[in-house]
Amino acid sequence: FIWEDEKSEVSQATEENSVQNAKEINRDDITCAICLLVLREPVQAVKCGHRFCEKCIGEFHLQNPGKCPKDWQEIQVFPDVGKKREILSLKIRCPNFVDGCTWQNELREKEVHLKTCGFVTVPCELDCGEFVLRKNITNHVDTVCPMVSSCEYKDLGCYFK
Repeated sequence: FIWEDEKSEVSQATEENSVQNAKEINRDDITCAICLLVLREPVQAVKCGHRFCEKCIGEFHLQNPGKCPKDWQEIQVFPDVGKKREILSLKIRCPNFVDGCTWQNELREKEVHLKTCGFVTVPCELDCGEFVLRKNITNHVDTVCPMVSSCEYKDLGCYFK
């Protein structure tokens, strides 16, 4: 398993909350040479073989057209479909596993999972300004939301003060 922290490098197993089997993953093989995160829409340089996120190399080439940021050779890049498939097949934990989510699956399933994950923080649906875990939103609205009043029609769904 791997897990990814969007603000840091690819994370690997060393801590109690980290991922299993990370020793089997070659970190350099799935990491962008520019942002040092897991490759997103990977491209590969034809001559030197370095890999980058499509967006990262595109931004780099705005200032340094046609150069490799690792060895400064002239390069052309191509979409690395095989590497993308490999990365999307990696087993990950939910980014919210530290909060209790036990979901584990392939990286390609992450966005689908996050749409329903109970451990994602969401804004109150009554716009009270509070952010609560999705799994707790019903309890929040029913018991503590300041937008719910003691209106005589509260039992019928009225939330006006």
